[in-house]
Amino acid sequence: MAYLERFDERAELKLSRREITTALGIAAATALLLGAIFAVEFSFLAPAQATATDLAVGKASPLTILAPAQTTFASELETDKARAQAARAVADVYDPPDANIAREQIRRAARVVDFLDTVRADPYATASDKVEWVQAMPGVQVSRDVVSRTLALDASAYRQVISETLYVIDAAMRDEIRVSSLNAAKQKIPSRISLVLSASQADLVNQWAQPFIVPNTKLNTEKTEAARAEARDSVGVVYRTLKEGEAVVRAGEIITPETLEALRELGYLQPPSDFGEYVAAFLFAALVIALGATYVARVTPAILRQPRVLMILALLILLTALGTKIVFPGRTIVPFLFPFATAAMLGAALLSVSIGTGVAIIVTLCVAYITRGSVEMTVFVLIGSLVAAIALQHRERLTSFLLTGVYVAFANVATILIFGLFLRQDELSDLALVGVAAVGGGAFTGLIALSSQFILGKAAGITTALELIDLSRPTHPLLEKILREAPGTYHHSLIISNLAEHAAQEIGADALLCRVGAYYHDVGKTLNPQFFVENQFDGVNPHNAIEPRLSAKILHEHVTEGDKLARKYGVSKRVRDFILQHHGTTLPVYFFEKAQAKSPGIPLDETEFRYPGPKPQTRESALMMLADGVEATTRAERPSNPQEIRAIIDRIIEMRIREGQLDEAEITLRDLDVIRIAFLEVLQGLYHPRVKYPTPKTPAAMPTQMRPEEAVAEL
Repeated sequence: MAYLERFDERAELKLSRREITTALGIAAATALLLGAIFAVEFSFLAPAQATATDLAVGKASPLTILAPAQTTFASELETDKARAQAARAVADVYDPPDANIAREQIRRAARVVDFLDTVRADPYATASDKVEWVQAMPGVQVSRDVVSRTLALDASAYRQVISETLYVIDAAMRDEIRVSSLNAAKQKIPSRISLVLSASQADLVNQWAQPFIVPNTKLNTEKTEAARAEARDSVGVVYRTLKEGEAVVRAGEIITPETLEALRELGYLQPPSDFGEYVAAFLFAALVIALGATYVARVTPAILRQPRVLMILALLILLTALGTKIVFPGRTIVPFLFPFATAAMLGAALLSVSIGTGVAIIVTLCVAYITRGSVEMTVFVLIGSLVAAIALQHRERLTSFLLTGVYVAFANVATILIFGLFLRQDELSDLALVGVAAVGGGAFTGLIALSSQFILGKAAGITTALELIDLSRPTHPLLEKILREAPGTYHHSLIISNLAEHAAQEIGADALLCRVGAYYHDVGKTLNPQFFVENQFDGVNPHNAIEPRLSAKILHEHVTEGDKLARKYGVSKRVRDFILQHHGTTLPVYFFEKAQAKSPGIPLDETEFRYPGPKPQTRESALMMLADGVEATTRAERPSNPQEIRAIIDRIIEMRIREGQLDEAEITLRDLDVIRIAFLEVLQGLYHPRVKYPTPKTPAAMPTQMRPEEAVAEL
């Protein structure tokens, strides 16, 4: 089992030290170029801080400034004025009239009346004493003349005045009486007095009722402020438009706050760029490059050998950074509409989820730098980008991109709500617009990623899922050529595609790539189809009539010439790798031993007979080698039960391990155990035992005078 341990150890290594060193060397120049690009771009993307210098409120403008183009912007000053005006228009909010206050005033009046009754009934007190006693009572606020006239009334008139007074107080206190409307309420008392009373009696009622009329409602400060706040919030953003050529300020004019706001929007308050910003941008670019290179080297070091891929990843990040710089100023709705997550989704679609995640982190860092640490926007971009990278599962399905865009849209809206961006919105409709923009950003992310992945994949030399789908079409010219010129090979390729695809799904490899690679792996057999057993329908084997070395050469050519043929038809490199690697550097033992038998005693060079290789470099190509060997052996030996099929699978896999053919592929012993089971599941369905039916009886002889077509007609 030593060779198994050696294989497992080497299979766990992504790249050897020599390969990593070579890859880093190749990537060094690319990294320097990318670093320069990042440094230059971020130097220009560094946001400047606007401060007033010669242009300040209260100062005279040193020059006339005209609007260079028609500009519309959200004016904070005009918006604040409109909101303040709306708040001032809101009337004070008072509580409803308090019935308890009215009852208390009635009780006070009743106590005064009771005291008047008592004093009036005293037979021993003088009229002067009675007046003094009444005026000394707390709550009595009428003159001596009113008291005297009241006490002098006869019993009937007195009862009428007292009764009408209590009635008038009750009626008046039922209405809402504010502090500001108290005088108006008292002035209405004469109109409430019954006309049955005389003028003198009515005057007494008015005089007695006046002191008991008090405010019965209070100003509700909280409700008033809430109403005014609602009025302020109901005012939307006020936009100001400057026409092209309009004078924002003329030389000598005093600069107002409104003028300064317009100048700021036009960019006249931007100071010259500080050298320190360029240094900071350069250092940030260097940090991003170092972080990205380290991440790639640890996660997927093979990418370091592909400068075009690195350039595409850098381009995605730079375009996102540039878009951020364009859409972010002003913090309007546009930033939420921008498809920040597109770069991460394309990274996941073109390469892997881990690369997409790395791109998401780098993009988020760039956005944080450009926006000067805006927490909301940074988290908005991070969550959306991570969702785009993680949620994209089936790259071969067009709907998967659209569905991932929907996930990104939901993540965008959720982030907006979590951070309470509605608190900074002027009204609910503004929050709805931000939500719609976030949904649109998610939709744009899916659509842009879907439409651009094919072009970017071609530019980077990456075989995309869309390209694989196109290659899998039965009407593809090269597949039609295989079917037409080598039908046995075509059928053989279909069986291998099922084997490889099922095993790839079980171990988490690229199943679509395995299926398409299987379709084309033997395309070179179309050049000499009769030299391969699956196409020898007449039972004649041409290899019996030629030299073993020539036979080996023909076998080699189905690999080398097959690669050329596939290249001619525009087949991508990842698929062509299956053609070159599915035999690795194995030895066609039959022809080697046949040649050795013709030259006894003369040792032969195995390299002359071995396939040119290379050995499988990926799990997918390793799967193809195993599936090809297992299918060919199973077809030749025709096993009759699952145990025999399992023995063939184990024999082929162990043979490839012993030969070292899988040493350079990223495949482990655990993967191989899963592959054994997957192969067995497929092959059992192909080579299951058949029921042996009884031999049919010999049909009656057909009359000689009847032609075949006539016999059919008789049926």
